[in-house]
Amino acid sequence: MSEAPRQTPTFRQESLDNIAIVRNEKVEGHMRFFHTAIRDRFEHWLTRLSHYRPIVERIFSEFDLPSDLVFLSLVESGFNPHAYSRAKATGPWQFMKGTAQVYGLRVDQYVDERRDPIKSTVAAARYLRDLYDLFGTWPLAMAAYNAGEGKVMRALQKAQAESFWDIAATKHIRRETKEYVPRFMAATIIAKNPDQFGFSPSQTELHAFEEVVVPHAVHFRDLEKAVGIPFSELQRLNPELRRDVTPPDDTHYHLKVPVGTKERVEQALDQIPTWKPPVRLPKLGKHQVEPTGESRGWYRVRVGDSLWTIAKRFHVSVQDLKARNNLASRRLRPGELLAVSR
Repeated sequence: MSEAPRQTPTFRQESLDNIAIVRNEKVEGHMRFFHTAIRDRFEHWLTRLSHYRPIVERIFSEFDLPSDLVFLSLVESGFNPHAYSRAKATGPWQFMKGTAQVYGLRVDQYVDERRDPIKSTVAAARYLRDLYDLFGTWPLAMAAYNAGEGKVMRALQKAQAESFWDIAATKHIRRETKEYVPRFMAATIIAKNPDQFGFSPSQTELHAFEEVVVPHAVHFRDLEKAVGIPFSELQRLNPELRRDVTPPDDTHYHLKVPVGTKERVEQALDQIPTWKPPVRLPKLGKHQVEPTGESRGWYRVRVGDSLWTIAKRFHVSVQDLKARNNLASRRLRPGELLAVSR
């Protein structure tokens, strides 16, 4: 007998007002894990999420997404802007580079907007909205967020199924994806009722900042020196800036600064020097021999070198050596080329 043709799954639309939370054995298992095995870590996640939660909820509301989806960030990263997975997914919503770029996020050597709490949340909202429109149920949409829409669609077709719980009982999706939705539901149950489970997240200030349009590349160290804003605070507010400097190719970059400092920063911008990337010499060909550092005015850092030993060798000050090479710290990497000539 010939095999009956497989039917393309048809999906039903759920209400966007909420997500139907199931409390089954799988979900209970993840609740115990959060409550016992990683209790302190999960409480830290709740505290960190509270810092960003009003912004995330507002963005999700603008995309007509259920507010419960805020807690998906707990499963993804504990809302850690610097989270980085073995698969190279990054940021609070754990975007892969390709998907991030499809949803409008900049990812290059200077900027990684996957780490921007607001821009990445907008991208996540757009992606989740698209997945829901494709699959029609939130469990399937969330499974696709984890595994990719193609894998979930193929699993549904192979199993001739219409629900996440149907394909979770098969071998057509990975274990990680099978556990992903129950894990979200467990996190949601606890996050919505932390007191009932003995959690006491710390009170934290809400994420707030002002923006300054920066017309040239500015390094955080120079801004700290000119205005007095702590380097660490600039890093915290701008986690998307990978090199602690505004991108040289953007003459209208919106830099986030602490509330109450915008006017001071704007007044100081003209006096802050334009940051320039260190000069990098082209790599030598296979059969080329590198001339000596002294004859070319360059020195290649060796294991054990420090700025002090190099400065002493070439009769320059450490400060001059740092300025000449646009170095923000004293840390050197073996193999790095430094300009040493006067």
